[in-house]
Amino acid sequence: MQTPSTSRLRPLLLVSIAILAVLTGCAGVGSQQSDLPTAEAVEGSLADLDAVNATVVSTLDGTRITARQTVFEVGTDRRRSTTQTGETRSLVVANDSVTWRYDRAANTVQRTRRVEGDQQSTTSISRAMRSIFGRLNAPADESEREAALDPLVLPAAGSGGPQPFTGQVESFENASLHYRGTGTVAGREAYVVEAVPQADVNTANITLWIDQEWYYPLQWNSTIVVDTERRTVRTTYRNVTFNPAIPAGTFTFDPPANVTVTERKIVSRTFGTSGELAAASEMAIPDPDVPEPLEFDSARYFDDNGTVRTSLQYTNGSATLRVTKSEPRGDSGTLPEGDRLDINGQEAVIQSFESGTSLIWSCDGYRYTVFGDAPRETVRAVGESIDCG
Repeated sequence: MQTPSTSRLRPLLLVSIAILAVLTGCAGVGSQQSDLPTAEAVEGSLADLDAVNATVVSTLDGTRITARQTVFEVGTDRRRSTTQTGETRSLVVANDSVTWRYDRAANTVQRTRRVEGDQQSTTSISRAMRSIFGRLNAPADESEREAALDPLVLPAAGSGGPQPFTGQVESFENASLHYRGTGTVAGREAYVVEAVPQADVNTANITLWIDQEWYYPLQWNSTIVVDTERRTVRTTYRNVTFNPAIPAGTFTFDPPANVTVTERKIVSRTFGTSGELAAASEMAIPDPDVPEPLEFDSARYFDDNGTVRTSLQYTNGSATLRVTKSEPRGDSGTLPEGDRLDINGQEAVIQSFESGTSLIWSCDGYRYTVFGDAPRETVRAVGESIDCG
């Protein structure tokens, strides 16, 4: 079996990092156990967790992809990580506003400055774990157990925070949540929890090992699809220490005198209305015709070193549809492989994935994408309702 290249593995790792965000769909719960901790106990322990030090290993079908020695503060972007990917070794040091990426072999440093809008928020590990254990402890006859789980975005192998854009993840609409007993990871006892989709949904299982003392994820497995083959990505924390002593200066970095430094600025904002997004962007914002029961959920603005991307997200509580408009990056005129069709006089490509349907085209110098848990005809109709410009 051919192993994907490093460039192809990177988005796969991002998928594995963010995969549990899909638990926003309706979820049933199975195998409730009275000996599980209460949601309140989980939340209380995580409130006392300030930092983690660990070796984080990611594998694809049992073959190591990356190994990272990392220390980070929980709930912040402060971290220091040394990563080995094949023969490449890199250092990342970050605080709440600046990230340094040092490639010793290339003698380069990329300094990224992040600007987060006041309206942006992410769901914490604490809130997500409270939600999971609350559902696992719910009585079998409790109607609330069918309510949506809070989303969980797992840290990027110890980053302490989610990536700004993690790509497309598989949807777990109507997934069931099951307690699978206990296991051991890195010599620590863990609760094993599995999310299982319904039989008629083309998505894969997610398994999570949660530390019994601190209720922090020690390991997670997810199944992805690469060239129609199912592949298993596993991320594991080893040699883990909770609440380690962190020396002063751990999250600062002074580049060597002879290194080449490049600058990058990322601005990310989330808005409650499309009008607020339009006011914040020089780009005209699409006004798509999205069918019921999908309703507007949020709007996003993302500026990566001068290249702007905007998106509108719609949801019905389980399914999600996103409309994205972005400025060109690289060879944006080249469309991916897929079924060709016409969208308002422009050549477009429509593709079907386990995660949903994607429609992509370019017009007047912009790239448009409609992606969602929806039939092809719905995605195409939404695309045809969007005017260029």
